[in-house]
Amino acid sequence: MASSKKPLSNKVSATTPKKTKPLSLLDVVEKGFVSLSASHKKVKSMTMALSGGIDSVVLLHLLHQLQKTQNFTLKASHVHHGLSKNADKWVKFCEKLCTKLSIPLDVNYVKLPQKKLLGIEGEARQLRYEKLLQSKTDLVVLAHHEDDQAETFLLQLIRGAGVKGLSSMAHFDATRRLWRPLLNTSRIDIERYAKRHKLKWIEDESNQNIDFDRNFIRSKVLPLLKNRFNHIIKVISRSSSHLAEAQYLLDDLAKMDLKKYLKSIKYKHKLNVKTLDKLSNARAKNALRYWLEFNNQTMPSKDLLDELLRQVLTAKKDATIKIHLSKNDEIRRYQDEIYIVPKDIKRQKDYEIIWAGESEIILPNGQKLNFKKVKGRGINLKFLDDQKKIKIRNRLGGEFFKPDSKRPTKKIKQLLQESDLPPWEREFLPLVFVGDQLAFVPNFGVDINFQTKPKEVGLEVIF
Repeated sequence: MASSKKPLSNKVSATTPKKTKPLSLLDVVEKGFVSLSASHKKVKSMTMALSGGIDSVVLLHLLHQLQKTQNFTLKASHVHHGLSKNADKWVKFCEKLCTKLSIPLDVNYVKLPQKKLLGIEGEARQLRYEKLLQSKTDLVVLAHHEDDQAETFLLQLIRGAGVKGLSSMAHFDATRRLWRPLLNTSRIDIERYAKRHKLKWIEDESNQNIDFDRNFIRSKVLPLLKNRFNHIIKVISRSSSHLAEAQYLLDDLAKMDLKKYLKSIKYKHKLNVKTLDKLSNARAKNALRYWLEFNNQTMPSKDLLDELLRQVLTAKKDATIKIHLSKNDEIRRYQDEIYIVPKDIKRQKDYEIIWAGESEIILPNGQKLNFKKVKGRGINLKFLDDQKKIKIRNRLGGEFFKPDSKRPTKKIKQLLQESDLPPWEREFLPLVFVGDQLAFVPNFGVDINFQTKPKEVGLEVIF
């Protein structure tokens, strides 16, 4: 008996989705720019890192075209490390390229430190970022691509990095204003673009030196993996994205745990030990990592972080703790607080500054005093005249102060010893005088002889 079923049609169903044409590199960059401007502050200016290599030359070419449809200013930045005999030639190449495109170029000459604690690659990279982040533009744009992401992932894996390290590079780093528009673009697509547009670029001879870990991974490890696993670059990129999401959740958890300390930028350099003691070990380490990063510290090794947490939580309240954190900073503990403190603090030279009505004064050690006229508090303005001006100076010794009528007049030295202010911060405490009389001491308030009544106008000094 013949089947009643109709034969299947060879025609493609009308609902079958059509293959979409892949975006051009210019479309990719433009789409990323529009999305970034919509979700964050509108971008009006950019600084692009230009090494002269194929990646940065292609990105500069793309951004130059993007300027025709989007309203922003663009400048390039080149860092001369002096590591290569061809470094001067690279500067000339970048200058010629930027002149041709009418793009301003900043050339920064840097010198690597004699003690390369981060290795040659690490120190050079840190100096590049330091120069780039000094830019006053809205964005710093980098030419990192998909293959760079895979190399970074493998490097971090070899170093035993955690979730943050393995999440590698972000498309957009809001804290540092870094944008990587080509992060999902392959090296092959970048090379094709360069050849299609007949672009010229320079080759860094050090890229062939496999003594450098990144070059070894690029020339030896990844080709082997690609030969066995065709889509390894895409897979690594996907794994990095998953880990970035996990890190986002860990950061959110740390913000919850450190909410009190992250609110005020004034107290960001210190952390209460009891806050960490209430958390599980893993959660305490997560909070500690976030706090260190919040203070722009290089992430310590696992062993150093474990030791840091152990000492912080088990040391007696009056114990002296000094833990080497980086080449510039250390961790200290005073009472129930831990602090990030610059190493080798030296006594500052004596100074005296006359306040001339500014809203802000920067002290010799870099700290700031802000001044604001308010009602009902601060230094009473009726005490100021041509003869009696506000002066700011450091402690010289022997100063007396009385912020409360119910308490006796005391020496500043005695007040500081009774306070919770760490010994190393007492040295740098600025004193505010009206004429030759002490009127205000940060953390202690206004002397009773200069206090403002509720309906009077006073000058509030914020330290």
